Amino acid sequence: MRTDADADSVTDGVLLDQLEAVEQRLLSFGEALGGPAEDVTDLPFTEEAGLDHMPEPLYVRHDTEMLNQVTSWLLQDQHIGLVSPYGSGKSAFREIVLRDLGKHDRFVVTHLDNPGETTARKLYETILVAGYSAGYSVDFGRYSQVRNGIPWATADAKQAVREMVRRVREDDRTLLLVVDEIEVLDAELLSPLQVAGDAGVRLFLSGTPEGKRRVAEIRGTLDSRLRYYEGIDPFSPNDVAEYIARSLAYFRGEEYDGQPPDLFTKAAIEDIHERTEGNPREVRIECRELFTRAAFVWYRTGQDIDRIQITPELRHRRFGMST
Repeated sequence: MRTDADADSVTDGVLLDQLEAVEQRLLSFGEALGGPAEDVTDLPFTEEAGLDHMPEPLYVRHDTEMLNQVTSWLLQDQHIGLVSPYGSGKSAFREIVLRDLGKHDRFVVTHLDNPGETTARKLYETILVAGYSAGYSVDFGRYSQVRNGIPWATADAKQAVREMVRRVREDDRTLLLVVDEIEVLDAELLSPLQVAGDAGVRLFLSGTPEGKRRVAEIRGTLDSRLRYYEGIDPFSPNDVAEYIARSLAYFRGEEYDGQPPDLFTKAAIEDIHERTEGNPREVRIECRELFTRAAFVWYRTGQDIDRIQITPELRHRRFGMST
């Protein structure tokens, strides 16, 4: 009779064994496609699965009207609100704003982490730390108690923000505060945001239409100061194709130079677009699912990698492990 001890000597557990087997098949498929991958999160279409944000080479500039409008507002020193449904690309664009403007001499850029759990003092601290990192300072002698460069009293921290922004402005620079997911902001944080904006911090807020309605209902004076761009365009079939081509090129360590995607057929790209309605997040998820299915087809059939194609019919193939 087989005991539990005997079973443990053969397997680490059904799910653990399966995890290891699936991981090896996916990594082997990626290697066959010409890209090194130490982990499944290194594979194409997995940028949301890991901790890193979307790399610049994967960003599809599909809404040029949005890019032009937001750029003009930045140049005009406006407060900006970017409003669009979940998965439409706001977070990806936020990363582009942080990365690109963070390298621009005209801007001192910072980002409010965990907006749903931030206090007024933490908001002011975020702004002050950004100023310190850019080489600016405040007169600590003006404040009764300072810890780690931040006045302890919220009123003093507010005044220090005004002082910091004034010094940044004296160099003809803009201190830009990026806040994502305004729909989850604590209502009590909207007033400090307005205080920061009135002090000279430029605000770049993004969120869903519900977030915009919430800001207007709770803090209409802040809402009136924002220039809103509403509704990022969804991906077209050509944008889906570009995203796939960018992802595969990035995975292989190649430059994207407008080349068409391999692996995915034109029919598959059109099917992805139809199923997702061009929502960028859904496109990524759909591509990841089909990529995984293609890996299992390759493993089970033993075909040469050049003969593997992702078609709409692949979605209906049985997803088995056996050979």
